[in-house]
Amino acid sequence: MARLGVLHSVAVHFPIALLMAAALAQILTQAGLPGGNVQTVRFLVWIGALGGVAAGFLGWAHAGPMTSGEDGVMFAHRVLGTALAVGSLGLVGLVEWRVRWPGRIIGLLAPSGVYLAGLAVAMNGFLGGSLAHGGLRHLIGG
Repeated sequence: MARLGVLHSVAVHFPIALLMAAALAQILTQAGLPGGNVQTVRFLVWIGALGGVAAGFLGWAHAGPMTSGEDGVMFAHRVLGTALAVGSLGLVGLVEWRVRWPGRIIGLLAPSGVYLAGLAVAMNGFLGGSLAHGGLRHLIGG
């Protein structure tokens, strides 16, 4: 399992990019601009969620079991990443519901879920980068 875990840092980039692109496509869709439609959002969420589940599995294989003295950044990255892996499957369900049975409530819930997923993967990517590159200031040059 640990040998597979080394692929986590490679596997995470696609789900991050796809779920953030889904949020952008959702903005374009809601604004009625070219490049956005519900089918594009649907595709990006599906592929991002599947990749996210794989990345989450590889992350657990890489980090190993949780320990009581785990660093706060690692703990936050693990919890948010696990929530994203599970939550992205729920997001697939919301997006599918919106496509198949559109309505007013789901028309609010699905886009909100897409935006939340885009924000969460950006935050978790930052935390993962800090683990890989040494500290929370890794993007700022500290």
